Amino acid sequence: MKIKTSGLSNLLFITAFSVVVLAILLLPAQPVQAQSTVSSVSANEPLTLQQLSTLLRRSVGRDTTEGEIAARIDRSGIAFDPKPDVVSRLRAVGAHQHLINAIKRANERLIAAAGEPAVSIRAAAPDPLIEEVRQNVLSYSEDLPDFRCNQEITRYVDLDGSGAWQRYDNLTYEVAYHLRSESYKPINVVGRPVTLPLDQAGGATSSGDFGIRLAQLFSPETKASFKAAGTDKLGTRQVLIYDFGVAQTNSRWQIQEEKLQPIIAGYSGSVWIDAATKKVLRIEMAADNLPRDYPVTQAEGSTDYDLVRLRGLEMEFLLPVRSETVLGDRRQRRSFRNVSYYKFYRKFETDVKLTGDPDPEKPEKPEKP
Repeated sequence: MKIKTSGLSNLLFITAFSVVVLAILLLPAQPVQAQSTVSSVSANEPLTLQQLSTLLRRSVGRDTTEGEIAARIDRSGIAFDPKPDVVSRLRAVGAHQHLINAIKRANERLIAAAGEPAVSIRAAAPDPLIEEVRQNVLSYSEDLPDFRCNQEITRYVDLDGSGAWQRYDNLTYEVAYHLRSESYKPINVVGRPVTLPLDQAGGATSSGDFGIRLAQLFSPETKASFKAAGTDKLGTRQVLIYDFGVAQTNSRWQIQEEKLQPIIAGYSGSVWIDAATKKVLRIEMAADNLPRDYPVTQAEGSTDYDLVRLRGLEMEFLLPVRSETVLGDRRQRRSFRNVSYYKFYRKFETDVKLTGDPDPEKPEKPEKP
């Protein structure tokens, strides 16, 4: 992944498995609000599970963000054991991957301080199930047919650090997946705001959820480490949850501010695996340990996959149905969120029909004398 930014006026995310472009609009500076609740809850004490749950339920969206809570946990730690069932409950009340990663880092510090061996996903032994999933993912990317679909994007901004998302605009594109690459064509309807081409739309846009992200994660070259993290249900499906980590040395997530040299960030997250088919149904990921002086303090995303009937082929394929991207700078109290839905999957057909070469003109027969 590559992130490029020009101060607060232009952020550009480009990844080996996704592309996210964020041009922060030149809006007037927002007034700094009163001290947030996250600072008022025993600021120097580790957060208890009850305190954290209360913050997620009552404060995020009013006077604080998950990024601020994560920063607080990085400073002061936690006072509870984030077992898989606890993490699932936190997700249920709104916790996203950036905050989950901060909680798990704090737990590793607690374990290390107690003199116990740290249980880290980066030290996990190879798991036969993961090897089966790896083969499914690599086969998926090989077998995915060319297709078209519609991508509907709703973009949100939080420009005062309250955690409350304000809808900014909507974009709609026809996505063509052809020869393992993607192209985007604006879809415009009379009476609705115009959708500009992707490279001219400004704001935040995203692409690349069609298997490339998973292929990168499960590629042997990435050397991602996996650790079982409990079970759950997605709809009616029983799923296995695995936490993963990708070290900076093996990462392809590149972050660049326009006037600075690019940096490479490691990332961590979780995957939800169908217990019956051993296929990935959901992935969440967030950047790890971004430099403190860098203009991006938070970058995370998720994608949900489901079996979708591809019209024209009348077959079902595992394809993205929803994705979300969140990024921002906590110090500037500005965050950005994209939510995309993928609909109307259909067989890929070229826009231009090729026909055979016309028959060459026959020479005129000479007249008989």
